Amino acid sequence: MRGVILAGTAVTRPDAIGSLYRLQPDGEWELADTLPHDVAVQAITPDPSDPARVYITARKGIFRSDDAGAHWTRLDAPDDLAYWSLLIDPKNPQRLFAGTAPTGVVRSVDGGKTWERSESEDAERYTISFGRSRMMKLAFHPSDPDIMYGASEINGFYVSTDAGKSWKKSPMALSALAQNPDLKHTELTDDDTEGMFDAHAVTTTPAKPDAAFYICRMGVFETDDRGETMRDLEVRRFAPFRYTRDMRVSPERPETFYACFSIASRSEAGAMYRSPDLGKTWMRADPDVEAKSTIMGFGVHATEHGGIASVTRHGQVFHTIDDGAHWSEAQLPADAGDAFCAAIL
Repeated sequence: MRGVILAGTAVTRPDAIGSLYRLQPDGEWELADTLPHDVAVQAITPDPSDPARVYITARKGIFRSDDAGAHWTRLDAPDDLAYWSLLIDPKNPQRLFAGTAPTGVVRSVDGGKTWERSESEDAERYTISFGRSRMMKLAFHPSDPDIMYGASEINGFYVSTDAGKSWKKSPMALSALAQNPDLKHTELTDDDTEGMFDAHAVTTTPAKPDAAFYICRMGVFETDDRGETMRDLEVRRFAPFRYTRDMRVSPERPETFYACFSIASRSEAGAMYRSPDLGKTWMRADPDVEAKSTIMGFGVHATEHGGIASVTRHGQVFHTIDDGAHWSEAQLPADAGDAFCAAIL
């Protein structure tokens, strides 16, 4: 584990920097000097097959680094889209999928040299002030190469049954759950079903291959039938809040999950939690950490258990290399825009 920390920001106020920051062990934050200061980084994806290779997806393109984030090259992806997520095929690292805004997917079979658009149902479920929905996260079925899942912010759960060539909404379970008074919530519209469709991530694990875990404003939910039914994991039984931005699986312990919980997209609190049993129970992973705003994203090391980096909206970056036994904090510079993602290499 190199111990290099990366954090991505967006331009969210005048004169703010929306780019990528890099922190080496015992160093200071440095801006990636080959990226524009307004690129707006939304996701950081290390390549498990190459410890020096990492991708970022941004509102202004997809970029790759082959030297652990020191330098970046823009890939030739369609320039009429914004990019919010990237997925690397663990069996073939040349095969890439990127989630877009408007909600959709582009895919590459040659490591990002060329890209093809997938077919996607992109009709908006709600009218929202910040524009159109976006594909926040993608996931593979661990053992069926034809099945993939997607999470679209404010548009819900997506499924592909043809290896990512086409994507369809799967709203049945979300609509049913949204009838539960405890799962009704409105923030962006006057429709109180929106909370269940405000998706932030989707995760799978080889420890339970037919399950997909759907992460949204209202918590963490599990489906084993591609979204026809879902079960609430009821994280509020273990945490004081349930707004969830992301959930990830340990690379060496597939039954171990990590998730970041907060109050809302803008708040004054947040925490990292760990589940050792596929989401049945949760415990605080960072008990000595005090997040002063919402934890917007985090990353686990791509191949080694114990490395975690998280980031709050207002730029607190926390990282550990021993699975949370000890945490370090490094505040981003004052001119950094709101932070959305972090990774540890």
